[in-house]
Amino acid sequence: MIQIGCTKKLIDYLGISPSPASKEIEPLFGFSANLIILNRRKCVAVANNATGCGFLLYGITASDKKKLQELLEAGLRNMLASENITKDVIDRYIGDCCFPASLCKTVDRSSVAKLNKFCQRIEFYENCFEPDDRFQTLILPDINYDIRYTADKKDSYETCEEQERFLKEKYGKLYNTRAGVFEISLELETPCLRRVMIPMDFSLFYLHDIIQNLFSWENCHLHEFILKQAKNGRPLKIAKIPFPDDEDIFGASGIRIIDEREITLEEVFSKNDSIYYEYDFGDGWTHEVRLVEMIDDADIPAPICTELKGDAPPEDCGGPYGFSELVRVLNDPKDPEYDDAVNWNGGTKIYQKSIKWINRNLRRRYLAGAFNLYYEMVYDEE
Repeated sequence: MIQIGCTKKLIDYLGISPSPASKEIEPLFGFSANLIILNRRKCVAVANNATGCGFLLYGITASDKKKLQELLEAGLRNMLASENITKDVIDRYIGDCCFPASLCKTVDRSSVAKLNKFCQRIEFYENCFEPDDRFQTLILPDINYDIRYTADKKDSYETCEEQERFLKEKYGKLYNTRAGVFEISLELETPCLRRVMIPMDFSLFYLHDIIQNLFSWENCHLHEFILKQAKNGRPLKIAKIPFPDDEDIFGASGIRIIDEREITLEEVFSKNDSIYYEYDFGDGWTHEVRLVEMIDDADIPAPICTELKGDAPPEDCGGPYGFSELVRVLNDPKDPEYDDAVNWNGGTKIYQKSIKWINRNLRRRYLAGAFNLYYEMVYDEE
């Protein structure tokens, strides 16, 4: 049975007599809810007592009170779907909830504290709301992304990771995605490789964004994918975001251009074992993208990096040769250019993001329609 502890403000608004609260409810089925005002609209925020993850009912009206139970169930389903959890698991969980939910007073201070933090995160994204979306699906994964620390402060976890742990303990496998395992290697004197699992229905544009994250690039230069080459290495087919005059420039040279936003990994790698990704034509960073393995039922919610090998160069360091020189100088305090190199690099070591950081970022970007990526695209196009 699902139990939702309501604040006094929400109880008064709904005009209900709350049921007695039970402390025997399994944590996965215990929630707290509050009435809040966002963009001058009444909203109900609902957060899980164990994980802090939750959902929002945006723009509640007087007529919605009669169908509140339906909205609560739909909001909960939407929350789980926004994390790419399979419909089978969602149906099992909702079945175990045994709606209608029991509406009671808030259970304890800990639950209220999680609810308050959830409401704060909602308010942070208030200006990003879609006016006609009752559940604010696009931003829900970001709202449910909150870093928490273990009791000893030695490690951290996300609220969505905590939710995933609870659900896996009860229902087992949560995701089912056709994915490819890719090895992406940057052509340098020293090995620099990233292994990553990516859903095969992702476009090449998404692959571009993933590579930017894997190698800590800053997406401040042009890029393109080389899908087909002549024997002498001359590109015959490339994928990119086309410019209006590209057909005139590339058409004359016999190079075919494909819009990278409109072709999927499934389509590309059904005909290729590997392709090339070039970034920053001045520095000339060339990455080979090789499909290693196909997994028909991958248990991943979003792209996930499984291996980082070797340091990736910082932006604008002068290409492969410039990077080699930078590393050499940073390793030789007696070199006359040592101080300048340290100042330019911001330290004596090449900074690399951890797998944990990369995977958290990828998860946030690609759940529920890639909210972060979508808004960056809109901003760039404007």
